[in-house]
Amino acid sequence: MIIPIFLPHIGCSERCIYCNQGYITNAQDDNIANKINCALNVSTETFEVGLFGGNIFNVEPHFLERIFSYFRPYKDRITNFRISTKPVPLSNEVISILKANNVTVVELGMPTFNDKILQKLNRQHTVSEFLKAYYVLKNEGFDVAVQVMIGLPQETWDDIRHTADSIVRLKPYYIRIYPLVVLSGTVLATMYSDGSFIPVSFDEALDRATFIYLTALKDGIKTVKIGLTDNEVIKDKIVAGHYHTAFGYLVKSRVFCLAVKALVDLHKLTGNVVVRLNEKDIPHLVGYKRSNIMQLKNAGITVAWQKDDIREGDFAVESGSLRLTGNIFDALSFFKTA
Repeated sequence: MIIPIFLPHIGCSERCIYCNQGYITNAQDDNIANKINCALNVSTETFEVGLFGGNIFNVEPHFLERIFSYFRPYKDRITNFRISTKPVPLSNEVISILKANNVTVVELGMPTFNDKILQKLNRQHTVSEFLKAYYVLKNEGFDVAVQVMIGLPQETWDDIRHTADSIVRLKPYYIRIYPLVVLSGTVLATMYSDGSFIPVSFDEALDRATFIYLTALKDGIKTVKIGLTDNEVIKDKIVAGHYHTAFGYLVKSRVFCLAVKALVDLHKLTGNVVVRLNEKDIPHLVGYKRSNIMQLKNAGITVAWQKDDIREGDFAVESGSLRLTGNIFDALSFFKTA
C-alpha cells in the first residue's frame, strides 16, 4: 500500500504554466507535520509513503531533513519512500538525505523531450539536465520513473514519437502518462481564453496516450497510471483539456479495438466474427458504453466474444472456419503515419 502525501509547491521557485497545485492536491494546510500525522494515523499496517507535489530537489537540505524527521514515529511501519520531483537542481547532499531516509523510487517529471516546449511550459530545465539527473540517480541505485504529458502547446506527433523513443531508450522503472488539463488561475488558462492555446481533440489525446503506452509496454516498460483521478483534480476548476474519470480505461479499450480492427482489415473480414480473449480483456473489447462494438459494427463487423484461456493482451478472431491470432501491439499499425 502507498500512502500519498502532497506538499503543494514545496521547493518550487517558478510555477509551470499548467500548474495550480493548490487545486490539484486540494491541500491548503501549511503544517506539514500535521498533514503527515493525519495521513499516517489511518493505518496500522506497513506501507510505503509517496511524497508528491512541488520540487523536492530544490528544498533546502536542512528543511528536507526536518520533513523526514516528522515520519520517525512511524518508522517501524514505513517500508520505504518514493518521491516525485523536477529533475533539477540535484545535489550530492540531497541524494545523501534521500538515501539515509530509505527513498527507493524517484519519479522525475518530464512532460516532453522537446526543449522549446519545456521552455514554453516554464519548466526551468532542459532535456540534457533531465538526462544528467536520470543517470546520476540510476547510478546511485534509485529506481527512476518518468512522468510524461500529452496534449501540450505546440506538441506534434514527432514530439510524441520522440517521447516514446526516449522512454524505450531510458527504460525507466515505470511511467505515468498525464493528459494536459487547463485549470483556472493558471497561465495556460489565460492562453486558452485568448486563443493562443487550442487543445487537441479528445480522440487525438487518446491516440497520443495510446501510442506512448503501447510503445513502452512493447518494450516491457510498465505504465502505472494514465490520466487524472478524482482525488487529483477539482472538477469545477477545469477550464478545458482532457479530464475523464476513466481516461486510462479509454486508452486501453482503444488499444484493443484498434488491434482487432487491424487484424480484420488486414484479412478484409466482414460480417459476423467471434473474438476469443482473456476474461479480463472483455471490457477492453466492448469499450466504454459499448463504443468499440458500435465502432466495429459501423465498419461492417458484428462482434461476439468468448472468454478463453488466452494470455491478457492476446486474442483470436474467428470468421467461419478461419481463425486468426493477434495481440494488442497490432494497434501500433494505425500510428505509422500519424
